[in-house]
Amino acid sequence: AVVSTQSTWVYPSQQMFFNALLRKGWEFGPEDIKADDMAHIIKIHNANNESAWQEVLNWENLHADECGAPKLKSFGGKAKYFSPRAQFRGWMGYEMPFDRHDWIIDRCGKEVRYIIDYYDGELDPGSHRFALLDVRPALDSFEAVADRIKVAWWRFKAEHFSSEAHTQEEH
Repeated sequence: AVVSTQSTWVYPSQQMFFNALLRKGWEFGPEDIKADDMAHIIKIHNANNESAWQEVLNWENLHADECGAPKLKSFGGKAKYFSPRAQFRGWMGYEMPFDRHDWIIDRCGKEVRYIIDYYDGELDPGSHRFALLDVRPALDSFEAVADRIKVAWWRFKAEHFSSEAHTQEEH
């Protein structure tokens, strides 16, 4: 996505996206990518961005009382720079992400950085979604650490205590 001064994102054209891939060091043979492929790649790219934005908004809901309309200020791809979490997962034997983005969100005048790791997933036919996204605030402020702890606790409770409640209901 190209960040715009308007309230909507402006996505790159097929040629702009292809040129960005070449700048990032991707190499293609004459038969590797056809024009039709780029149309599908753009749809996948855009679907991933929309999914990532929805995840960011889920995190931003923690701060809805201070800002009801966060905006994407800037972003950058860092495919060759794995996040600490991705590195740790790699040391544990899990696959590494194929891409990483850092997004800067404008939370009504306050800049907040998010890390998005993109992992290979199964293609959801018709949706152009295939990537598994790991979206979270960067651990670069006390507030971000508190948000991550809060959400981790909620997820832990939902996973462990809701299954316990179902087990008790069955008896």
